[in-house]
Amino acid sequence: MPMIASANKTDQIYLALLSQLLEGHYQFGEILSTYELAAEFGVSRRPVMDAVMRLASAGFISVIPQVGCQVAIPNERKVRDHFAVAGILEGASARLAAINATDAQRAEIDDMLVRGIGPAKRNDALAFAAANRDFHSAVLAASGNQRLAELAIDTWDLNDFYLQKNRLSTDLAKAQAEHTEIAEAIERRDADRAGTLMEEHISRFWKFVEV
Repeated sequence: MPMIASANKTDQIYLALLSQLLEGHYQFGEILSTYELAAEFGVSRRPVMDAVMRLASAGFISVIPQVGCQVAIPNERKVRDHFAVAGILEGASARLAAINATDAQRAEIDDMLVRGIGPAKRNDALAFAAANRDFHSAVLAASGNQRLAELAIDTWDLNDFYLQKNRLSTDLAKAQAEHTEIAEAIERRDADRAGTLMEEHISRFWKFVEV
């Protein structure tokens, strides 16, 4: 691993470790040594500890005194709670999008929806993941509530972290069909249905997490 540049070391280490966690470089429950990480990054232990504390606060790892840190081990209660909250946030955004979206924003949602059709048919999980983020981003933008959108986006990395082992087992065709129903509800300005569909869509993904 290359040495980290002097500017904002903590941020760079945080992003590097986060990327490795999302890519499955570390196993759930794996013990990480902050001393070894510092040596790998070519920095002192302080910025590594600061980055680790940020990752712990975000739910990716647990700090173990006198040992180091441990990659989080998903349990059913924690995972269900996380996806429930993510669903509530995005459901609220979809509800607002149905009320507030401009014609241009609704057209953008439809454009992003179309991007998922091909990957869903091919069962291409990686391509669908990108199209999925584009669709959800369009809905969040159309909500008109920037703070709500920020809170919802903050859940995405932990979603991916939890799902990393079983992305290929998710039903992409079902997810795409749910996106279509959500987009149609927003198009009809049916706020209650849009919100309910989005909340159900997000919250069900806890079932795909290996606990």
